[in-house]
Amino acid sequence: MKPRLLTIFCAMLIALAGFFSHLLHAADRTATNATLANQRVAEPAVADMHSRVYQTAVQYVQSQTQGYPGKVNVDIQPLDSRVRIAACDMMEGFTVPGSRLWGKTHIGVRCLQAETKLWTLYVQADVQVWAEYAVTAVPVSQGALLSPNDVVLQSGDLSKLPAGIITDLSMLEGKQAALNMPLGTVLRPELLKSRPVIMQGQTVQLNSRGEGFVVSADGTALQTANAGQVVDVKVSSGQVIKGVALSSGKVDVRY
Repeated sequence: MKPRLLTIFCAMLIALAGFFSHLLHAADRTATNATLANQRVAEPAVADMHSRVYQTAVQYVQSQTQGYPGKVNVDIQPLDSRVRIAACDMMEGFTVPGSRLWGKTHIGVRCLQAETKLWTLYVQADVQVWAEYAVTAVPVSQGALLSPNDVVLQSGDLSKLPAGIITDLSMLEGKQAALNMPLGTVLRPELLKSRPVIMQGQTVQLNSRGEGFVVSADGTALQTANAGQVVDVKVSSGQVIKGVALSSGKVDVRY
């Protein structure tokens, strides 16, 4: 091939190579732009689904803790941003059987209606219950009857305290210490016992009540009883009558 023709042929090859390279780069840019566009569309959709999961969990806890004492605060751990879940038209919160919305726990959220696949996931939560609870204001000896001066209310997160602590001071009425309790003891039912209002062999007043009448008589208690307990009372005729022991030491019988 003549030198001039060879030069022209090489120039044509270089031009064609540049043209195809431009086409490839343009295609890459188009694909990249399409991917970025899809990501921009997908990311808000994912964020919206994560927000709906969060709100569903919060609303579920609020509906299930309405009867809790004090104020309930819910701290829910957001889903990892990398978690992808299908769009859902309707979802609901739930708890695993045996679990409790109290302290560190997990809340389930499941999709009930969707155009694609249904799903279920769990989020971590800390359910805090802030309220007042009873503690001893002074040391209390075993057997001592609790008085209002022996107890003070203290505020705190009940979920961080032992289960069953006393938040209502009326629960302390007629109770005595089951053991020695130092200052600041958090009061629970197992630390207390009811003080008997009637002793076995004691003479008690028996009030028989019916519609429009009350009949009183004296009798002998056949058992020791706390307020609210049923007690047998033997009257002068020898008849044994059942009644309810009152905090006043009397026995109430209703017909």
